[in-house]
Amino acid sequence: MKKIALACLFAASLASAGIADPSEYTSGASEPETPVVNINHVENDEPLFAVSVHPISMLILSIFDIPSIYLTIEGNLGSHLSLITRPSYVWKDFSDSYRDLDIYIFGLSEGLRYYFSEGHRGLFAAAHFNYARAGMDYEYKNRPEDNERLRMNGFGFAAYVGHKVRSGHFTMSIDIGYSYVRYSATGKNKDDLEDVTTVGSGLDMNYTIGVAF
Repeated sequence: MKKIALACLFAASLASAGIADPSEYTSGASEPETPVVNINHVENDEPLFAVSVHPISMLILSIFDIPSIYLTIEGNLGSHLSLITRPSYVWKDFSDSYRDLDIYIFGLSEGLRYYFSEGHRGLFAAAHFNYARAGMDYEYKNRPEDNERLRMNGFGFAAYVGHKVRSGHFTMSIDIGYSYVRYSATGKNKDDLEDVTTVGSGLDMNYTIGVAF
């Protein structure tokens, strides 16, 4: 009984001294906040649009002294999708003491490009609708009554696969595909040239370099 009484007295003295469970002890200071870190967050660097030129096509035509402009303008529609606009213009004037010949070809291609990975880079596939207009004016300086004029319109489609590299603001891409265009041509007068319809199709390859914003 004496031992039990001593044990009870010792427990009572500990309780009166305010000693509690160490796991429940606190100094009274506010607990520091734990920063929330999302380890899956990736900075979105996808561009809104990009403008590129076709240097190989323009260089080859310049060798033959034929000016040209070939552009690819890309607009961001989503993480994997882009709207592609490709305007082109080729022109040439030939002249001597007897005649003048003016030729031009205008083209416009509108398409949708799908990237298989995010970031508007890597492997892609695209489908395009194409329009082309060509003109030729042949003027005889001494015989204006023999002057000739030709106009041609073309409508068609194309499908491409390609790959695009993007580093910062620099972009580079290459694509290859199949294009089909149906042309209709008319002359200055019905007597000069009856309506003519022809079809053009084949492989089409494009190499571009440009900047993205």
